[in-house]
Amino acid sequence: MIPLLSSIPFLVHFSLSVLAAVRLLYRKLAVNTTLVWLFLLFGLPVVGVVLYILFGDHRLGRQRMQMSERLRSFFMQVFSIDAASIPPDIARIPRYAALSRSIQADTGFPVLTGLSPAFYADAGDLYTAMQADIDAASDSIFLEFYILDPAGRVADVLAAVERAALRGVDCKILADDFGSKALFRTHWPKRLRKAGVRIVRSLRVNLFSSFFRRSDLRNHRKILVCDQHVGYVGSYNLADPKLFKADRGVGEWVDMMMRVEGPVVDALKSVCLSDYLFDSVGHQIGRADLNALTIKRRDETAASLDADTPVSMQVLPSGPEMRNSTIYEVLVSAIFSAQRRLRIVSPYFIPDPAVQLALVSAAKRGIEVEIIVPERLDSRLAQFASQSSYRELLRAGVRLIRYRGGLLHTKLVLVDDEIALFGTLNIDVRSFHLNLELTMVIYDAATSATLWQHSDAYLANSTPLDLDGWEQRPEWHKFLENILRLASPIL
Repeated sequence: MIPLLSSIPFLVHFSLSVLAAVRLLYRKLAVNTTLVWLFLLFGLPVVGVVLYILFGDHRLGRQRMQMSERLRSFFMQVFSIDAASIPPDIARIPRYAALSRSIQADTGFPVLTGLSPAFYADAGDLYTAMQADIDAASDSIFLEFYILDPAGRVADVLAAVERAALRGVDCKILADDFGSKALFRTHWPKRLRKAGVRIVRSLRVNLFSSFFRRSDLRNHRKILVCDQHVGYVGSYNLADPKLFKADRGVGEWVDMMMRVEGPVVDALKSVCLSDYLFDSVGHQIGRADLNALTIKRRDETAASLDADTPVSMQVLPSGPEMRNSTIYEVLVSAIFSAQRRLRIVSPYFIPDPAVQLALVSAAKRGIEVEIIVPERLDSRLAQFASQSSYRELLRAGVRLIRYRGGLLHTKLVLVDDEIALFGTLNIDVRSFHLNLELTMVIYDAATSATLWQHSDAYLANSTPLDLDGWEQRPEWHKFLENILRLASPIL
């Protein structure tokens, strides 16, 4: 009797592990990711199954995936951007035309015109510009941020939103529930709601929701849209870099944000409104919910568009609500398409085998490949996991450059002199598959030149690594890097 009772827990564990393993096989994940999960499921009694339930599935659900596609289609029709054709300057370059078509096929967003893009590298200048646009808004304001910390200069931005709501502007704030814990612990939500601002927690984190979806999915997007006229997008969180994580010993966070006007802002607002509906209404979004939104068709004339500097760009949302990992495919394709030079700026650089192969291949065929990362990260695990890839890259001829002036948080991929990927994407599995991200794909030589110049500024305060010097690091560093390299598919 006792042996029978003692075998029951084993049978339960084995049965649950088999069920999870069958689901893994049908999901057809990368082989290395599948093998890690199988090891955890069968090697760690009970713990492996619990870990898989909490963190194994990166989807937000089939219902949200289907509704996301319907919402994007709806907004594109409302904003009259569904019938946009590939601009002639892109159509004449086959590799860029193919890239834009693949993005549109997966996201629904075509190449649109962005007017007079401007880039901000200084937080003070950025917050001043944001306040000016918020104060000028007369119709609607939408903020969607991963981290919204109301300390320091960010309080001035929130005060501008409060003033806008009091004068009758429709104001919405969507903040990630985990990343914006600091906001929800202060008086600001109550104060803003009193003024009429609608504040919604994105991807709520609690024990109950963990049983229905992966509990560490994050809304990593950073967007501000004012009056459907001007949009901000990039890597800046709404957190004052002079104060944010000042006790981590990594210095101030260094970021970049783009301000842009024109038809591309419609696509940005489409992303914001879709995210807002899912987190405020749920999956059962009806006509009444859509009618309550502040949206309108763009009525700009061709003459008004010509008055500014038009730039072709494409909004690329990505994450577990999408049917395919489009940004991952775009990144790998962009690296393989490089013909002269390639630069990647990323704080969390943990390339998977496909990205690493693309980078090594590019360097071996003579492409000038540069990767700029911060010298110190706020996560030691991420630091060592990243370093596990350095030796192979250095041996292939990739230039690895470590920035010493703070935690370099800019996310940027520059391919040759014509295309740039700019936004919230890190070069790691989390950004490829788990986070809600937003990337601007910019098809323009002048804008690419501007971004090359901005990222050149990082080089003055950086140190390149050399293979011989890198090999002299302590043996325990190498051991820890190799251990974390094995876990990188599920970190």
